[in-house]
Amino acid sequence: MRKTVDKPSRDHLDFLTSTDTIETDNEIEVSFTNNSENYCVTVVDIVGSTSIVSAISSSEKTRKFYSIFINAMANILRKYDARVIKTLGDGIISFFPKTKDTTNTSAFRDVLECCFSQIAESPNINKMLNEEKLPSIGYRISADYGRVEIAKSGSLDIDDLFGSTINFCSKINLRASWNGIVIGSDLYRIIRSIPQLEKSCRFEELAAGYYSGIGKYSYPIYSLSKRSQPVKARKSSTQQEDEVKNSAVDRRTKASKVPNILLIDDEHDDLFVLEKFLTREGFGVKSFSNSREALEHFSRTNPSFYDLIISDIRMPEINGLELYMSLKAIKNDVKVLFASAIELAEEILSVMPGVRREQLIMKPVEQKVFVDLVKKTIRESS
Repeated sequence: MRKTVDKPSRDHLDFLTSTDTIETDNEIEVSFTNNSENYCVTVVDIVGSTSIVSAISSSEKTRKFYSIFINAMANILRKYDARVIKTLGDGIISFFPKTKDTTNTSAFRDVLECCFSQIAESPNINKMLNEEKLPSIGYRISADYGRVEIAKSGSLDIDDLFGSTINFCSKINLRASWNGIVIGSDLYRIIRSIPQLEKSCRFEELAAGYYSGIGKYSYPIYSLSKRSQPVKARKSSTQQEDEVKNSAVDRRTKASKVPNILLIDDEHDDLFVLEKFLTREGFGVKSFSNSREALEHFSRTNPSFYDLIISDIRMPEINGLELYMSLKAIKNDVKVLFASAIELAEEILSVMPGVRREQLIMKPVEQKVFVDLVKKTIRESS
């Protein structure tokens, strides 16, 4: 089977024409590196691009339309040390490698300045489009912070990122206004924790937030804009180094006390929100949407590594009750909580040996109730 794929470029993101392809007789093989990191992710996307492009008369004009926008955005991203991981024709998904360290104030300043610079570039982009007799555009930017799974393409040897943070950032993009910016709650919390950045921004929580999953979990999202005064100058390198050292000491002190939780739910949106609730409280979380894979992982791991297992009940292959019995066979005193939307869940659990009513929390869960129960269960088991 002959397949064509876009030819990648490491040094720049010039727009690719239909002839800029490579051919291969093999499928592109994506391999995950068994490595996940926390990064800031951004998505920039043209508003109404489908209808705009459908009105453009020629392929040459269409290519010019996309190239002006994508190259302008890519140039700004490079300036602020972002890496482009995907282009979607009318949009770009990127991440900021230096935000791996949440104490790196300058990295998060770069994220903000990059977003603001992309919005400020709108008049120049439209001027270039109009010079080519192409229609003006507006676009939206969304950003959030969280865990991503890292993968490489075997044939292209480039990084790619997957996971709920990428998916979520793409979904909330529609909530941004014309030439506006929205951010998720986790990025919002980081920015608000850095005084010199918090003072440079205006935030407005959007009504209803973002809802996901069967239980309709709500995750706050915020519009972001720049205040009139400039962002304060960066601290000296010595000050930044001292802050990083102090934060590193604090992290090492707390590291041994961070509880680890294994989270299993076949509903991806539910899994995402529950994981957000837990990581926001500082728990170490390993998530699985497949119960069999979760069981295999647990069987290969030191049985004492996880302080708590949280599982849905109704799942394919191995349901929550079967999973519970299998986990007990590996570690008899394993601590398990069940999160379920099944109306008869309480009755079902009542016939399970060793399971108490207190181990069940019904979906949709309230964040504080859920977190308090998790903390109480871990505290009682320690």
